[in-house]
Order: sequence, then structure tokens, then C-alpha cells
Amino acid sequence: MEFPPEELLSRRLRVRRPRLDDAEQAFESYASDATITRYLTWTAHTSPAQTREQLQQWIDAWDLQMGHRVWLVQRRDDGVILGTVGFSSWFHRIEVGFALGRPFWARGYMPEALAEVCRAAFADTRIFRVQALCDEENRRSARVLEKVGMQYEGRLRSYGYHPNRSDVPSDCLMYALVRGD
Repeated sequence: MEFPPEELLSRRLRVRRPRLDDAEQAFESYASDATITRYLTWTAHTSPAQTREQLQQWIDAWDLQMGHRVWLVQRRDDGVILGTVGFSSWFHRIEVGFALGRPFWARGYMPEALAEVCRAAFADTRIFRVQALCDEENRRSARVLEKVGMQYEGRLRSYGYHPNRSDVPSDCLMYALVRGD
């Protein structure tokens, strides 16, 4: 399999490239919530139009097959959009990040989606490493990474800029899963 596929399926979830008609649901689910965006590099959206603009950027990245690409995470049974998983790739590795709407926390959705992304990445023989960074304060995200088997590798000092948290870069924690783990 060549990474990335446009769609991944797990037991409960569909992880797929976005469409413009997802904007309203994505806005309501996660993009407008300042709690969700606290540790992200973008601020909470104030309108579905702003979410639509972001989706268009992500769609363009998929169409160009380059840059940071994002999948939407959707429940298979009712089609509800729960959040996102995004990735950037560098030669033999990918770096992932994610966001999940608060109503969907603590249900195992994000570990399920992220595990599917890791499986797809390692199905491509060119990829040897899946890594993720999270803000030092973001214990929930660190726990998701641990649940998919990622190992803590260290702290990157003054590495992450999260404008919703501080104007000063914060320390980030590096986690990774490597082929053969």
C-alpha cells in the first residue's frame, strides 16, 4: 500500500479526506471550541466560513499530494464528524497530530483512528517511523499516543508555538512508533 490512502476504515470509524460540505459539522464538532484548539497552532474558528477556508487548504494539499494533509474522523454508524488526524511526511517518517471534539473524549475514538493511520503508514515499506509531538501540559494527547504504542523519546525545549496557550514557545514531548516495535 502506498501511504497515504484517502480513506481508512476501522471498526467504528471512517478516516477520510475532507470535503467542503463538512464545514458546518466540523465547525460544530471541534473547530469552534477553544478548549480543543488550546494546544493547536490555530485559534478556534468563529464561523463555519472560516472552517470552510481551512478545509479548502486541506483539500488543496490532498489534490497537490504535498504538504500537511488532514483526514476527518467520522463515525461509521451515523456519519458524525468527531475530529481530525493530520500528518506531514519526510522521506522515511511521518509526523501526526490530531484534534477531537470534547463530546467524544474518553470513548477510545482517537486511539482507534490513530492506530489505523499507523497501520496504514507501516503498510508502506518506505515508512519506518511515525512520530508525534504534544505540548508538555497536554496530558490527554500524551495518553492517546501511549495507547497506540508510541514511546516517549524526550523533551524538546521551547519547541512548540501554541498561540492559544502562550506567546512564548513551550516544551513539547516527542513520542514515536517505529517499524518493528
